[in-house]
Amino acid sequence: MVISFIGCMLMSLGVNTAFIPVELFSVAFTGLGVLAHYTLHISVGLVVLLLNIPLFLLAWKYIGKSFVMKNLIVTGFFSLSLDLLSPLRSFFHPPLWEGILIGGILFGVGSGLVFRQGLTSGGVGLLAWLIQLRYPNIKIGSVHIAFDFCVLFLGAFLMDLMTAFYTFIASIIMGKAMDLTKTISLPFKRHSVRKKDNQIHVS
Repeated sequence: MVISFIGCMLMSLGVNTAFIPVELFSVAFTGLGVLAHYTLHISVGLVVLLLNIPLFLLAWKYIGKSFVMKNLIVTGFFSLSLDLLSPLRSFFHPPLWEGILIGGILFGVGSGLVFRQGLTSGGVGLLAWLIQLRYPNIKIGSVHIAFDFCVLFLGAFLMDLMTAFYTFIASIIMGKAMDLTKTISLPFKRHSVRKKDNQIHVS
């Protein structure tokens, strides 16, 4: 769980020290939270938490209490860290491309650390698992891609096309950093996630 908390902190650092200072957003639920912050001036963490609540209610019913409790702690910590680290935005003013690179790496590595523990910070990952339980032929990766493109289109509409394009570049860096973190050998125990009898077990 400690490794997952470190991952959440890295993701939050990516948002608060890179993406928001260069006026980018992100993808998935975090991207919706940042867009809500830009347009409605509400906290990113609060939006992320509120978006996750209905997913965890469904997960409680269809996946199981143990899964929900572990991942709810991680999601809650991530949402909290997004807001607790928000004062850092005033101290970081990187150039655009540094913000894209640093934010993408921090968020991607953080996500990878969480996933390596067999956990999730909620969001699209949890949504994809729930969809796959109902429709097994739909791939989790396809859900991620479809949702992320919807967020990018929304960002292009609410902000502008170039901001969405730069966010897309950052998301590619995030994906590469996450994949690398998930596959390299690290000196802590790796957990596995397996699906059996329509349940996701975390061990």
